[in-house]
Amino acid sequence: MAQPLKADLFLSDTQIGSLQSVGAVLFASIAVIPLGWLADRMDRRLLLALCIIIWSLAVASCGLATGYWTLLLSVALLGAGEAGLSPIVFAMIPELFSEQRRITANFIFYTATVLGAGVGMAIAGLAVQHIGLLTPLVPDSIFTRESWRLVFFVVAVPGPIIALAIRMIRLNKQPRAIRGAAGRQTPEEPSKLRAYLATNWKAIFAVFVPFGLALLAASAVFTWMPVILARKFGLSPGAVGTGLGGALVFGSVAGLAVAAAAATYLRPRWGALTPVRLSQMGYFIYALLAPLYFLARTPGETFLIATIQMGIGVGGNSLMPTLVQDLAPAELRGRFFAISTVVATIFQMVSPLLVGLLSDHVFTQTTGLLTASVIVAFPCMLCAAIVLRLAEKQIFATVENVRARSIAG
Repeated sequence: MAQPLKADLFLSDTQIGSLQSVGAVLFASIAVIPLGWLADRMDRRLLLALCIIIWSLAVASCGLATGYWTLLLSVALLGAGEAGLSPIVFAMIPELFSEQRRITANFIFYTATVLGAGVGMAIAGLAVQHIGLLTPLVPDSIFTRESWRLVFFVVAVPGPIIALAIRMIRLNKQPRAIRGAAGRQTPEEPSKLRAYLATNWKAIFAVFVPFGLALLAASAVFTWMPVILARKFGLSPGAVGTGLGGALVFGSVAGLAVAAAAATYLRPRWGALTPVRLSQMGYFIYALLAPLYFLARTPGETFLIATIQMGIGVGGNSLMPTLVQDLAPAELRGRFFAISTVVATIFQMVSPLLVGLLSDHVFTQTTGLLTASVIVAFPCMLCAAIVLRLAEKQIFATVENVRARSIAG
């Protein structure tokens, strides 16, 4: 979608990067704190359904954009709608599953989000290429007949249906709002969260910052890869979406399968450090693969590198939600996930904008966008692996302390 938007709305790479960083990520980081607070105090099904409705309206409004600022406003609303997903779902999972089943539940949810992104990318690419078939069915207006506008409208349609389905989910436990109203849940005191963060800040820093750097590096590559492929090889949106969607799906499936097998085999030996060590291994290999994009001479070679890199990145990150859950006491988990999301989104916000600025003002040659992406991705992913390696003892001590307190309580 980036290339048609750039052409029709006369956007620069910096503006496209800011849409994905300042627009989506910044406003998501602002919205996630109140959403995390609400996730501990109301029916999470209702809150999640409302987030999806907001997201659907924002997607549709993107199709009505007339320039950069109207598109930025719509993307900001879209980011706010997306912000609640992780804190709501990941805070809910530990309350519904035992510790052994919780790992599997996290893994399934993580797999679904990754595969959904890959399938969505493929569908979006095909939609951009074939949406013109719907042109005769819509009014003759500049705001509806351009293909990318029609794609936004079509993508927004399933939102209300999904929201209704989520609202009808039956939980094994009463919604938190009901339990609180019945007097069986004591509201969390802000001082308790502050005391926890002050006591365990080293371990929290050692997990959140590497995870944020990894997201920054991955975003530097895959956010811009559709534009890179279109410029370097002249691929159509359909070809780009199908190729990258396939790379995301197949790479993710392979990476998740390897990560699951590795975690099962290594957990008896590594224990609570299993996600830490698997992540640092994945980050290191991901960094080494990034420069290989310079050697790719065909779209097929680029898709192959992307598939391997995606598999390693997704596999390395797949157990991180379990680690974040292990770091936080149960009564603080909703807000803790909200804070982790804010930290991650700050890193994601920097990535597209930084790559866009480097492409516009430093690496201005034909392959400048690819150079900027790799220059950002390589050191960030390498630093993420190094920080995790150096902080293993501190992370392990905090996880064991939280677990001991949970057993004692």
